[in-house]
Amino acid sequence: MALLRRSRVQGKSRGRVGTSAKAVVREAPQSEFHHRRRSRVTTDPDDSGRKTPATILLVEDDAAVRGVSERALTRLGFQVLSAPSGHVAVRLAQTHPGPIDLVLTDIMMPGMNGVELAQIVSTHRPGVHVFFMSGYADQDLIRKGLLEPGTHFLQKPFSPRELSQRLRKILGEPTGE
Repeated sequence: MALLRRSRVQGKSRGRVGTSAKAVVREAPQSEFHHRRRSRVTTDPDDSGRKTPATILLVEDDAAVRGVSERALTRLGFQVLSAPSGHVAVRLAQTHPGPIDLVLTDIMMPGMNGVELAQIVSTHRPGVHVFFMSGYADQDLIRKGLLEPGTHFLQKPFSPRELSQRLRKILGEPTGE
């Protein structure tokens, strides 16, 4: 939620009665928020040279983790398509009219795991980058045959900074390191 400067907190204190506080929070219109945020950009696929925010398809079955990740990605300037399951993500990948630059997906999900999802999305979106995340260690996932050595992988929990650096590297953007 983007907040305007007109937000305020008012407090009253009366001896022996107590203290009360009132918060007035005003939300900025969505269009105002989008104009104020930085954008990670990619070149438009029609080769016109026009720059557009990179689009990430975020797939995470845990609503809390998905929400935090989506907010972090948005703050980093990415356009985010969010899906709670592999099946929903496949539908998004098939119907989204614009480019999808990267799929950021949990590996262990009910119904369809992240590896299966990545294979399906890659057939509909050749050249899409895939970035896996999991609470399991990458070596455990390699042993289980779910992850190949050298695959883009980030172990949960991770910081927004770590996520940003890894995404920039995968998308070929300067990392600022």
